[in-house]
Amino acid sequence: MVELSFTRNHITTLTLPFMSLEIYADQVLGTPQLQSMSQLIEKAWPLFLYIAEEEKLYEALTLNLKKKILEVELVWTNNQTMQELNQEYRKKEGPTDVLTFTLLADAADPDLWMSLPVLQLGSIFISVDYARNAIVELPGTTLEYYLLERFIHGMLHLFGMHHDTMEKFEKVVTIQNRVLEAVFQ
Repeated sequence: MVELSFTRNHITTLTLPFMSLEIYADQVLGTPQLQSMSQLIEKAWPLFLYIAEEEKLYEALTLNLKKKILEVELVWTNNQTMQELNQEYRKKEGPTDVLTFTLLADAADPDLWMSLPVLQLGSIFISVDYARNAIVELPGTTLEYYLLERFIHGMLHLFGMHHDTMEKFEKVVTIQNRVLEAVFQ
């Protein structure tokens, strides 16, 4: 196993309806950007829940949010860390924009997880370096927009959505766009 060389600092815990979001960063976002992203996530979360219910994403996890608290770890990081994670866990070279490590969605025994009062869905790692490079080629896209899109993408993975076919990819993109349009209208 590769020893990962990153330091993550706990930034804040967002307590949202039905979710506790632990946010970490390794010196890639300044305080104003971290605050801005926290505010955007707070705004996006109820919209995500509404759309997730409409799209029946809860059914994939047999999830009743009225009786559960979800716990998610979000890590804002850099390309070096993402490259190390990508190599270690996906056997792919180079950094990537977002990596999601699911606990519940891919659990061998989801009933065991579902019996717990707090459901640890997993972790989302997002490369801020990757985002900064990507928006250069996406005129009109802000860093905050791109990072929120990657967060929503990661949440969809934690809810059990994958995009291994074009049909599934289009559904992921449609849901992401619905949430983003509502947040940035």
